[in-house]
Amino acid sequence: MSSRSSGKSGTGQIKDKWRMKKWFSIYSPKIFGEVSLGSTPAFEVSQAIGRKVETTLYDLTGDFSTVYVHIYFKIYRNEGDRLFTQFAGHELSRDYIRSLVRRKSSKINKVIDITTKDGYTLRIKTLALTAYRIHRDQATVIRKIMEDVVKKSAEGKTFDEFIQEMIFGNLANNIFNEAKKIAPLRKAEIEKSKVLLVPLIKESEKEVTQTVESSAASSG
Repeated sequence: MSSRSSGKSGTGQIKDKWRMKKWFSIYSPKIFGEVSLGSTPAFEVSQAIGRKVETTLYDLTGDFSTVYVHIYFKIYRNEGDRLFTQFAGHELSRDYIRSLVRRKSSKINKVIDITTKDGYTLRIKTLALTAYRIHRDQATVIRKIMEDVVKKSAEGKTFDEFIQEMIFGNLANNIFNEAKKIAPLRKAEIEKSKVLLVPLIKESEKEVTQTVESSAASSG
């Protein structure tokens, strides 16, 4: 009898703790319109800092044609009960990538680490799909074009500017226009991105970098 009553008491305590939690509203970064991303429960707002949120570009823009673009945000600050996020990465859905692949054509990938002019470091995975199967040396040239286009874009833009160019398709279009000079392409995409390092400005105004994830430098 005592064991049963203690079990019920424990369940009640869990329910009470859940009721004690507050719900904090989450918002996307300014470059995505500070759209509501839902809410998250926590005893204190500090417990919500660092949590990740997944959404789609469709949810942010209302454009159904972008439903395959998955975007990841990270909560990094609050204003009262309002939680604000920063871009952490994105990925195109596997079903979408699978739909692009054709027989007797080449799929070309290139992973590139870049740093924006304001000090953010990202890992970018580019993708090009050709109209027909191409030679290895052509694929090598296309990979070099991908790297050059992406690095040139990053070096001349702030983090926000680069994210907008990458997510809304301009960067992929630039790759397509350059790479099609080597071989006919059907599609170019930025398949995946991940923020590796975020610059922090301390009170001394000395800029340092923070590793977003300790294993990020070795991940693909």
